[in-house]
Amino acid sequence: MSRILRLNMTDNSFYWEADLPAYAGLGGRGLSSRIIRHEVPPTCHPLSAANKLILAPGLLTGTAAANSGRISVGGKSPRP
Repeated sequence: MSRILRLNMTDNSFYWEADLPAYAGLGGRGLSSRIIRHEVPPTCHPLSAANKLILAPGLLTGTAAANSGRISVGGKSPRP
């Protein structure tokens, strides 16, 4: 069972969300890119509060596969 931990840094609250079908079967860069595409407005300034910072484990994390313990960090870049 996959879950997403949502953190709100403005009021220091958190909640667990059941994995949505749109994010099923994704991990790492694919998951972070999909979340940014679906949940962050395209005209959002990269340093604004509307941007999200996403930490996504790889699809094979927790298995015995080699190099499977990686994590991907994603968000909108302030670079032009």
